[in-house]
Amino acid sequence: MKNQVIKKSVIAEVAFVRIMVVVLQLVFLKYYTHYTDFYELGIFYFLLTISYSLNAFLLVPLDYFQQSQLYNLKEKGLSLKSFFKINVWVLKMVLSGLLLSLIVSYFLKPDYCLIITLVIIYAISSYLVTLIRGFINNLEMRRTAIYCLALEYLLKIVYYFIYIHFFKSSAVVILLSLLSASLTAFVVLFYLVSRLKEYKLTTVKKFESKDVLAICYPISISAFLNWIQLQSYTLLLVPLGLTEVVGIYATVANVGSGGMNAYSTIFSQLFIPNLYKTTGSFIKKYLLYGLISILIVLIVSFFFSKMIVGLLTKQDFIKYSLIIMYGILTEGGNLLIAALTVYLSIHNLTKYSIKVASAGIAAFFVSFFVLYLTHSIGVFTIGLPMIISQFLICTGLTLVVYKDQNEVIWQVTK
Repeated sequence: MKNQVIKKSVIAEVAFVRIMVVVLQLVFLKYYTHYTDFYELGIFYFLLTISYSLNAFLLVPLDYFQQSQLYNLKEKGLSLKSFFKINVWVLKMVLSGLLLSLIVSYFLKPDYCLIITLVIIYAISSYLVTLIRGFINNLEMRRTAIYCLALEYLLKIVYYFIYIHFFKSSAVVILLSLLSASLTAFVVLFYLVSRLKEYKLTTVKKFESKDVLAICYPISISAFLNWIQLQSYTLLLVPLGLTEVVGIYATVANVGSGGMNAYSTIFSQLFIPNLYKTTGSFIKKYLLYGLISILIVLIVSFFFSKMIVGLLTKQDFIKYSLIIMYGILTEGGNLLIAALTVYLSIHNLTKYSIKVASAGIAAFFVSFFVLYLTHSIGVFTIGLPMIISQFLICTGLTLVVYKDQNEVIWQVTK
């Protein structure tokens, strides 16, 4: 397939709309942090972590697999309906888990039934939204994809204000706003994708479960390790009574990750399709441009951190403003890791991600243990283990890709 040059007008439009998306994202952050106390913010991030965990372990690997097969289907004139069976199977499994969880909760802790439902349904919904938006973006409809993303973030704000009109702002109310926006976005995206010619084709491909698992299980294990590395602090510190510490760190770090994510999404929407179309050969330029982007965002944020945090959160958070650097570095690492994982998926090398992720998680625990022994765990230090492990994972995956491109890695796989 010939590489298509992205029109400058498309790049400009996608960039502009993405700026609007990050404005909406930050407005949402501003409002829910303003109306919610530190404790409820800590609970919210705790619940969000659980939802993201389910997504990362089971659903994200399936997304990678399906996106990697997309151009294959297109070239052979096969329908997007080929992915139906995969998604029906996983949805049945997740919903069965939800039903079992509700039954257990009903007898042991009935009050948790609503929370369990919100957490699991949001995981499913966010996966489906990301999957379909990825299809649309990778089929060269970048503008459609970014406008749908903007709609989702606008809906988060709208739903949040509707709910706080009737209820006091809390962790459950914020999560319900996210879920409502996600479900609405899913309906819109499914309607759009169902109108595509790639969807209307009648011939489908049957994917063998062993082929799906061969690619997905290493990503799933890596995702589990990545979750421990980046999210486990929430689940560890909240039960230990450090809920407010989690609320403060996660809120300020999210300002940084939100800004970095804004650029990352533009970058990914424009250039991830090039990785698929060039079977990964675009990876060197992707990594170079990605590193430059991270550096620019870091420099700007360092000088304007107090102003940014004061503008986007409450005044109480200003003294913690430099924590946004952790969010930028963490999200910047994810930008690079995502591209490297796409490369591994295309070349069927995902098993190497387990080894690299294992090294990263080892570095995380060593760093965290050092902080614990020296009584240094606090708002300004809990991000250090994450940054150290992100750096090692990025470095390790880059070495795997470098060896593969130089045809050295094949000697190891024989």
